[in-house]
Amino acid sequence: MLIIAFFSIVYVVLSVFLSSDKSTRVMPTQVVDIADLRPGQARMELWDGRPVLIYRRTETDIQQLQADDTRLLDFDSTESRQPSWAQNPYRSREPEWFVSIGVGTDFSCPVRHLAAASEPFLEQPWQGGFIDDCRGSRYDSAGRVYRGQYADENLIVPEYIRKDDVLILGG
Repeated sequence: MLIIAFFSIVYVVLSVFLSSDKSTRVMPTQVVDIADLRPGQARMELWDGRPVLIYRRTETDIQQLQADDTRLLDFDSTESRQPSWAQNPYRSREPEWFVSIGVGTDFSCPVRHLAAASEPFLEQPWQGGFIDDCRGSRYDSAGRVYRGQYADENLIVPEYIRKDDVLILGG
């Protein structure tokens, strides 16, 4: 009986130490060279199996993000999945750069940059931003979703750091 109790205790202790908790998974880091990205350009990078959208904003983009837009569903980004440092009108560390997971929040369809155009969108000319390729949900250049879209959440902002001409995803 004593031997069974001993082995039971050893089994429990070993199983605790050898088990892996998936919730404490560490995200890998990835260094991305962004030196060639000009204002108004976007690009996708694959990071940890997910596409990441990197967009270098223009001065016009930055100015537009400073104005209140009542057409946005979550203008203040209070319901967004983002690091605390992204709680600002740009949803980024710096106004010039926007980084998000590159899929829409509706069906996880790829998103792409959609340049400003005179075509009307919600009764105003389209100011530029992002659109998902499945059902056409639109987001501003800070990844905030507009009201009345299939998507009902802002794009997800991951952890990252920019140092000079590189972006460190997961940093």
